[in-house]
Amino acid sequence: MTQTDSGRAVTRLADGAELPAPGRWQIDPGHTELAFIGRHFMLTKVRGRFTGLSGVIEVAETPGESTVAVTIDMVSVESGNQARDDHLRSADFFDVANHPAGAFTGRVPGWQGTRGVLAGELTLRGVTRPVTLAAGYLGYTADPWGGHRAVFTAAALSTGKTGA
Repeated sequence: MTQTDSGRAVTRLADGAELPAPGRWQIDPGHTELAFIGRHFMLTKVRGRFTGLSGVIEVAETPGESTVAVTIDMVSVESGNQARDDHLRSADFFDVANHPAGAFTGRVPGWQGTRGVLAGELTLRGVTRPVTLAAGYLGYTADPWGGHRAVFTAAALSTGKTGA
């Protein structure tokens, strides 16, 4: 995430943890990974990622009121195999001809320290479903160009389902 407002503090202490300052933090697509693992014939794992995405994290004064909004360019799916990528883009999977973008929106009501639960909604192929992610703040750094970078992570919580 990047922020370019150099006139104010970029981190703060909240409940004893260093966190990013309240404000709008823009997702940096060049330093962000949106990856997935799927199953081929319910057996072998297939890894892939989306290289095109944009969005923001609105860090609130009260960390548990912070929000996330991400737009995913579904055409940008990559799995390391062109034929499989074309199939993923087809109507059998992501149907990018009719649904070129996916979206995730959420908020972190269970934030404590540098970790929390990100509860949101993921929309793919025009279908919206609830998604819960384990989220964390990993730290902050200044970049050589005068920007400020906050590093976050989020991963799907296990559903306990097998074969899915």
